Amino acid sequence: MNCVNHADRQAVAQCKQCGAYVCEECRQKTQGIAKDYGVLCPDCFRRKFEEIRDYYAGIKSKKILSATVSLICYIIGIVIMLISLPGIWGTIKVLIGLLLMGGYCAVASWRFASNSIDEYDMKHGATYVITDTGISRDKSTWLKVVFFILGLVFGIFITPVNIIRWYIQAAVNKKRVADCEEVIASV
Repeated sequence: MNCVNHADRQAVAQCKQCGAYVCEECRQKTQGIAKDYGVLCPDCFRRKFEEIRDYYAGIKSKKILSATVSLICYIIGIVIMLISLPGIWGTIKVLIGLLLMGGYCAVASWRFASNSIDEYDMKHGATYVITDTGISRDKSTWLKVVFFILGLVFGIFITPVNIIRWYIQAAVNKKRVADCEEVIASV
C-alpha cells in the first residue's frame, strides 16, 4: 500500500478515522494528537483540529458574553444601591441592586439544583407527594429556592471573581484558537 498523499512512498500506518494509508512523513506531521486519537491522515488531522478550534472559539464567546452581562448587571446594581432613597423605595432599590449583583450566580444555582434533581430522578425514579388534592410529582421547588437564595447571597461576592476568571479563560481560549489555526496551516 502507498501513502494517500505521496503515491511514490510506502505506507507505514493507517488513519484511524477514515482508513487511508499514510507514509512516515505524514504520520510524523500528525503525531501531535496520536496518543488521544490514534494515527490520522493529514485531512482527518486538519478536520480534528478544526473541531477543536471551533470548540474553543465557542467557549471563548460564551465566557466573554457571561462576563460582560455579569459586569453590566453588577455595576448597575451598585449604582442603584448608591442612589437609593430613604424609606420603602430605598429598600426596594437596595433589593433590586442586590438582585442584579448576585443574579447570575442565583440563576446558575437554580439551574444546578434543577439538573441535580433531574439526574437523581433519572437514576432513582421520581418522587411523589400525597396531598389533599391527590398525588403529584415532587419537583423539589423548595430546594431550588434555597439554592437560588444562597446563589444570590454568595453571588454578590463571587460575581467579581467570576468576571475576572471568565475574561482570563476567554484570553486563554483565544490563544488556543490561534494555536489551532497555526497547526491547521502547517498541515
